[in-house]
Amino acid sequence: MASYFVTSYAEAENPSYAARFHDDLTEEVTRQLGRKVDARTCDPTVPPEERRQLVAGAGVFVMLWSSDYFEDHGCIDDWQLFKYRLGRVPAQRRQACLPTQVLVRWRTAASPRPGEPWPRMIAGDVMADYNKDGVYKVVREQSPDSPVYRYVLRQLACRVRAGLATPLQALAPHEVPPPNLVLPRPRPTGSAMSQPNVPQPAKPLASVPAPRALISYAHDETDPEHDKEVRALADLLKRGGIDVRFDQYVDDEPQNWLRWMHAEMKAADYMLTVASPAYKRRVEHREKPGTGRGATWEAGYMLDEVYENWDTWQKRFLRIVFPRFTVADLPTFPGSASVSVYRIDPTTGDGDFDRLLAYLKRGPAAP
Repeated sequence: MASYFVTSYAEAENPSYAARFHDDLTEEVTRQLGRKVDARTCDPTVPPEERRQLVAGAGVFVMLWSSDYFEDHGCIDDWQLFKYRLGRVPAQRRQACLPTQVLVRWRTAASPRPGEPWPRMIAGDVMADYNKDGVYKVVREQSPDSPVYRYVLRQLACRVRAGLATPLQALAPHEVPPPNLVLPRPRPTGSAMSQPNVPQPAKPLASVPAPRALISYAHDETDPEHDKEVRALADLLKRGGIDVRFDQYVDDEPQNWLRWMHAEMKAADYMLTVASPAYKRRVEHREKPGTGRGATWEAGYMLDEVYENWDTWQKRFLRIVFPRFTVADLPTFPGSASVSVYRIDPTTGDGDFDRLLAYLKRGPAAP
């Protein structure tokens, strides 16, 4: 199993800045893991064949995204080889591999071209400069010691750490395909082969991933109606175009629930926490021993994230209250008393459902 991460960046980038970022990211991942981490770079000085072997064996792929990245043949090979490796993962396990791709907003552009990935924004008002301009401009204008840069490092290191927890299987040397057999190269912008007068097809909607939301709630044998209500909410969200992750959707086959919860929490864009007296007791570790261990285990993950992201956790952990319950039935976290709540009737969609759906599709807005 691969145990290192690799950073790929274009030849057009400032090598000293890219190398500094890679070193700083390595240092932060090492700090979070509490042990030395193996990290390598795919930079223009690495011979092509050695570079391909690095990508073929990496557990996590870190891309410094910019408009130059997909004009660089070496970077195109890096990305396409990693996509080829992802394509070899069985469909039922593919979602667990998502943390193995860490796309860094290095220098941003208006929008990606069809077929190119797009690095997601990082939530929080302090991230406005990163989301708008990228790491390169932040470092040049604010220095590597700025709060924005250090916060970016912590957030990206969390993603690398999650990927290293379930790294992608390395390719054996004989499994690495030649460069021209992975995927066709995109035509460089402005080349003689481009046809500017020919209308290009619109990017299909299916290529834009739906927001992924995990529903966290408590099974309560004394209140079976609650399970039905949560199922109704999940169905409403699914019909609204959200990629809903919900235990009742997958309980028709055997599961290792601990692994399922761990993978889903790591990969979710949002966690929807649904209020109930049982949920509050379990998340706050006040339930009788042996009861509701799933919600209690999820609580550990949530508390870690609240601690690490005290100013932005509420943008990912969304709090939902059904008509039968009150805000007092939600778990209490530091600062949670003033956090927004979505009051929703799951059977009709009345209340704040439209507001919740709009936020899930839009995501945290830059200030």
